[in-house]
Amino acid sequence: MYKIKKCSRVSDSIVFKAFTDGFADYMIHVEMDEEYFINRFFGPEGNDRELSFIAFKEDIPVGIILGGVKEGENVKTLRCGGMSLIPSERGNGLAKTLMEYHVKKAKEIGCRQLFLEVIKGNDRAINFYKKMGYEKVYNLTYRKWEIKDKSNIGISPYDNKVEDMTFEGIRSLREIEYSHLPWQSDFPYFKNIECNYYGIKEKGNIVAGIVATNKRLIYLWVHPMYRMKGYGKSLLNKVIIELEPEELNVSYTNNSQVHTFCNHLNMKMESISQLEMYKWLA
Repeated sequence: MYKIKKCSRVSDSIVFKAFTDGFADYMIHVEMDEEYFINRFFGPEGNDRELSFIAFKEDIPVGIILGGVKEGENVKTLRCGGMSLIPSERGNGLAKTLMEYHVKKAKEIGCRQLFLEVIKGNDRAINFYKKMGYEKVYNLTYRKWEIKDKSNIGISPYDNKVEDMTFEGIRSLREIEYSHLPWQSDFPYFKNIECNYYGIKEKGNIVAGIVATNKRLIYLWVHPMYRMKGYGKSLLNKVIIELEPEELNVSYTNNSQVHTFCNHLNMKMESISQLEMYKWLA
């Protein structure tokens, strides 16, 4: 009934059509042009055309599942970067078929687990993934920080110690910091987008770092020995002064210290949140 092909075997225009047609009635309005879609979903989002599949019915694209190897985990992981079916083909077993191709490919390339994000409240999708063997591991929270005053977080004694850093300089923090990061706040993701890196060193070693654009606060970490002293505040001051953002979007998974820090800065909770779900492959 359905013909399944790798996305590498069809044009990007057909891939784009399958994706946007499937998300036409999504709970969050999806609007983008083809160039943006291709550059983002096969760029920083990490999807690979060879690891993604598209379904046809009578030569019409009716469903798609995107896949890419997720770096940043200690276990080789295949991430589902998006799955959609046009409304008339839902409930016909196509989603299960596409997921079976996804799982088969994961095993072929030596992945030990699967990973995806799904919007909390999208019960139909969540229940489907549970039937496919996924389970929720993390909650993914989104917040927005409105910066009404460029000095609203105050002066820190370490403001003059903040310096420009490179991606590699900030990444060295991961040699001592092993906390779980959401995909869009992880190093393999933001190394492929234009962003700014700042850090603070003590005795020649970086002990605190931040990654941001003028729209997003992507990553912020301070060594435990230097917390509650103003290092984080100094890094944020640098972002505010250099990038002049009016507001910053922030996302994080289960982490009480990050949550409390966001509360301290009066960041507003967004109405949308997500679940991070995993499936272990035997």
